Amino acid sequence: MDALQGTGFIEKVWIDKSITGEVEKETRAICRERQIPLQYVPKEKLNSLTSRATHQGLVAQVGIVEYISIQQVLPHIYETGKTPFVLVLDGVEDVRNIGALARSAVWFGVDAIVVSMKKTARLNSFAMKASAGALKDIHFCREKTLGEALDYLKNSGLKIVVSDTSVEGKSGIVDYDEPIALVLGSEYSGVSSNIVSMADSIMTIPGTDKVESLNVSTAGAILMYEIYKNKNR
Repeated sequence: MDALQGTGFIEKVWIDKSITGEVEKETRAICRERQIPLQYVPKEKLNSLTSRATHQGLVAQVGIVEYISIQQVLPHIYETGKTPFVLVLDGVEDVRNIGALARSAVWFGVDAIVVSMKKTARLNSFAMKASAGALKDIHFCREKTLGEALDYLKNSGLKIVVSDTSVEGKSGIVDYDEPIALVLGSEYSGVSSNIVSMADSIMTIPGTDKVESLNVSTAGAILMYEIYKNKNR
C-alpha cells in the first residue's frame, strides 16, 4: 500500500478476488486515481506471480518507465516549436514488438507513444531489451481509452493516420507538414473499427502479397521512416 501511495512507477496491480472491505476499496481508489490497471484474480494466479513469496492477496509490478498523460506532453511539444509526431498503439500485446517500436520511434523522431490501460503489453525487461534502452528516451502515455486520447489529439490539430490494409477510401495523400498521430493495430486484429472511423487518412505498405501481413514492429518502422523522410525532405 505504501508503494501504491508513493511516487514510484507501478505497472499493474493484481488482487485476490475474494478480498473485500477497506483493503479492496482503498486499492481500487488508488489505482483509479493513479490510472494503474487493477485485475481481480484467483489466489492461484497470485501464487504463480510471486513464486513462494508471501503476497497476502496483493501483488504489484514495479514499472520500468514513468507514464505521463498526452495532455501534459503535447503542449510542451508545441511550445518548443516542433510539429508533433505521435505514435499510437492499439492493442499491441507483444512486449518485444513494443520495445522494437520504441527503438524505431526514437530513431525517427517520434515525440511520444500512446497506449491504453487495457489490451497493452506490460513493459518489462524484455521490452527494455528489445528497445536497446530506447524506452527511457521517449514519453510513454498510458490513457484510459484510446478514443478519448485520439479525440484530444484531433482537437489539438493532429491528423489521425491509420495503418490498415483492409480499409478502402480515405487513403488519399498524407500531408506530412501537419502534426501527425500514426496509429498501429494489434498483431492479430489490426486497428479497432471505431478508431479507423476517426482516421483522416490511411497508410498502406505496398508489397508482393506473398505473406498475409508484416510484423507490427516492421510495418511501424517502415511507416515511421516514410513520415520522417517526408517531414524532413
